[in-house]
Amino acid sequence: MRKLTMTAALIAAGATILGGAAAALAEAAADESPQALVEDYTYPGAAQVEADRGIKLIKGDGNIMLADCGADPNLPPADVILVQTTAVGSPDKTNHCFKATGASGVLSMEIGEVYFIRGEAGRTVGAKVETQDATPVVETERVDPGEWQPIGVGQGRGDGTLLELRYPYVS
Repeated sequence: MRKLTMTAALIAAGATILGGAAAALAEAAADESPQALVEDYTYPGAAQVEADRGIKLIKGDGNIMLADCGADPNLPPADVILVQTTAVGSPDKTNHCFKATGASGVLSMEIGEVYFIRGEAGRTVGAKVETQDATPVVETERVDPGEWQPIGVGQGRGDGTLLELRYPYVS
């Protein structure tokens, strides 16, 4: 009987040790699992774009992206949104093109000295602009497909800073 009791005690002790080891392994595995990915919609490569081009791209949904203006930056393809500024420098400092994809899109930014925005063929875009009038005003301009929308000094007003491009346009 004594041998049976001793065997039962050893089995119980072994089970306790194995149970503790299994719990420790499970906890270690949980600690090593990948962290959840949280999308903050920050524009990829924004710091480099700001250093190279002097424009600040903040965040968006990925459906409006900075694009190449083509061989002639003063006359880019019709399938891009063109933002023109009065900034001094080469065409890549004054003309900024954006490619829009999908049914909707948004990109927040800060592009100063904007005076014209040309709409992309095929979609109407809302351009949120801060104009430095006597009292600064933030308003959304409608930019129709292929049309040139004057902004800020292009309207005979103060400097305009483009804060956001968004489509579809909602008044």
